[in-house]
Amino acid sequence: MSAERPAAALDAVQRPQHSLRGDIQGLRALAVGVVLLYHLRPAWLPGGFVGVDVFFVISGFLIIGTLTGEVRRSGTVSLRDFYARRIRRLLPAATVTLLATVAAVVLLLPQSQWPKIMREVVGSALNAQNWLLAFLSNDYGHATAGASPVQHYWSLAVEEQFYLVIPLLLIATAALARRFDGRSVRYAAVAIAVVTVASFAFSVVYTRIDHGAAYFVTPTRMWELGIGGLAAMVLHRVSLGRAARELLGWLGFAAVAFSAVCYTTDLQFPGWVAAVPVLGTAAMLIATDTVLGRLLGVRPVRYLGDISYSLYLWHWPVIVVLLELSYDEQLSKKEMLVAAVVSLALAAVSKRFVEDPFRRNRFGRRRGTYVFGAVLVVVSVVAAAVPWYAATRELDRLSSIAVLDADHPGAMAFDPRDPLPAPERVPLVPDPAVANEDGPYGGRGDAECHVFLLTHPADACSWGESSAQKTVVLLGDSHAAQYSTPLIDFAEGPGRGRWQVKAMTRNGCPFTTVPPSEAGWPFTVCSEQNLGVLERVKALEPDLVVLSGMSREAYENDLKWTWNTREDMLRGYREMLAALTSAGIPIAVIKDLPRPDEQITRCLERNRRNAADCGTSRAEAFTGAGDPLVEAAAGFPRAEIVDLTPWYCREDVCPAVVGNVVVYRNNHVTNLYSRTLATPLLSQLGMI
Repeated sequence: MSAERPAAALDAVQRPQHSLRGDIQGLRALAVGVVLLYHLRPAWLPGGFVGVDVFFVISGFLIIGTLTGEVRRSGTVSLRDFYARRIRRLLPAATVTLLATVAAVVLLLPQSQWPKIMREVVGSALNAQNWLLAFLSNDYGHATAGASPVQHYWSLAVEEQFYLVIPLLLIATAALARRFDGRSVRYAAVAIAVVTVASFAFSVVYTRIDHGAAYFVTPTRMWELGIGGLAAMVLHRVSLGRAARELLGWLGFAAVAFSAVCYTTDLQFPGWVAAVPVLGTAAMLIATDTVLGRLLGVRPVRYLGDISYSLYLWHWPVIVVLLELSYDEQLSKKEMLVAAVVSLALAAVSKRFVEDPFRRNRFGRRRGTYVFGAVLVVVSVVAAAVPWYAATRELDRLSSIAVLDADHPGAMAFDPRDPLPAPERVPLVPDPAVANEDGPYGGRGDAECHVFLLTHPADACSWGESSAQKTVVLLGDSHAAQYSTPLIDFAEGPGRGRWQVKAMTRNGCPFTTVPPSEAGWPFTVCSEQNLGVLERVKALEPDLVVLSGMSREAYENDLKWTWNTREDMLRGYREMLAALTSAGIPIAVIKDLPRPDEQITRCLERNRRNAADCGTSRAEAFTGAGDPLVEAAAGFPRAEIVDLTPWYCREDVCPAVVGNVVVYRNNHVTNLYSRTLATPLLSQLGMI
């Protein structure tokens, strides 16, 4: 989010410093304050993310207000001057923060995290971070990964994309006004209003369709800046009495406070619910010369507003790095204090030695400003690209040498009847730095098999000979797909000619008829496809169908998907299993794996010689009401229950490493460890 201060916004009209509204700086302080508190401890202010929306409205109020003032005076907008001001105002501090973040990541964070973070640094430098995050919001692996230290740059990208459009729109409306002898500001107001209404309508609709992406994409946010611009236009034409201004101001403050305290990330946001903090902010901007305004304008609050842009830039990298160094999921109170103090100090230094000097420097002429801006962008991109490339090469090397041998028996070291020896002081495979990337099959020919679609041809996602004596079909979500490798290895190896494997799994899609809900909205894509897959399986008449899936608690924790009751999920599973068994198809259900600590691979990166420190107690690994698919299958006498728990856990702990093989990648099993489960898996399935 941009923190375009009034001083920067008013440079265009050369207004003196004393004419600036101190309450606007106070609003900036309010916005950055709720964002900071939310990021330090979300549970304390669950709706603190609305601080970004407050910033959007303030930015629209100042920038669109300034541009329409320029149109009123000169009949047009000077694009070269406008973008030169934004380069001087915003880019230096943003670049310094990015470069410092790159340095901190290289010095303090494990190499496995470099590619993801550096990719987002590049996206941030190019003002495309919001679209990158929108794209990744639909990626399951990213959804369960930690946030990067530059994730917050998405809001700056939204603003800069918005301000690529609005000046051109105002120039066009000014030209129309001249042609039809109209008032340019009136035409501008109509144009801004049209953009605002269209964006709001799109936001409401698209938020229901794709909540994750809608949070980041520019079209769902443009209306918030547009509301700010319309508020600036209204302020020049509407005169309110003192009582009305006081009431409007406090109502606006109450709206923002209510949103910050009562909203949660479970809401379909932005959508229509964002109108509460947005209109509340607009109300406070329109309500000039009030008691609230004077409170917001006191010197300490104004100063926090003065450094709000730099504070916004610095606070999130500081928090993320401290979290990484603390080896925990949230900061302690002492660490929170350290994060707040360090962020404030860095913001103050940035304001004094970066923001102000560069904002005032004209670089001799406009061309110099643009060259300077281009250099800053290139420097950020190159600074991120070098460690990105180096880390990618090293991680690729580690992946290429991850193989199983006699020193790495994996699950067979836990075999209850004939455990294999696992020598000590042997390098782990896969290396913890690449363990999270060690997944099962991705594609087969032109088909993306981990997201099976009914449009795939009949022979897609098949392994082994098509003329094999028997066929096994694998159904379910990614927790079913993780067991595909030992099945495929068997069909392509010892079982060739006897078994063919067909995988019809889809990440994040349990094989149930009852859809989950996300933020109260039914997610029917999976349940609808499941019915089509069911018909395809019945027509295939396989010799065995193998199913597995995440628990209800895991879906809620990882994807925020919920079923009204556990019984709803059980009913959906039972209906599918009944349809298969009534068609005479044998079924087997693999009990879900233990749920490890979410930071398990990072723990292993820090404790390569002490992997025992990274295990998960058996009690913690099996929390919740149990595997609903197993419970549903228990009601079918001929259903086979495959329980691999003895090959994952001892009596009291589920280790992170078994037989010198890393067991987990996030909440899944690594592909190498899955391979070592072949004997108990195939044996319990009756395939050997």
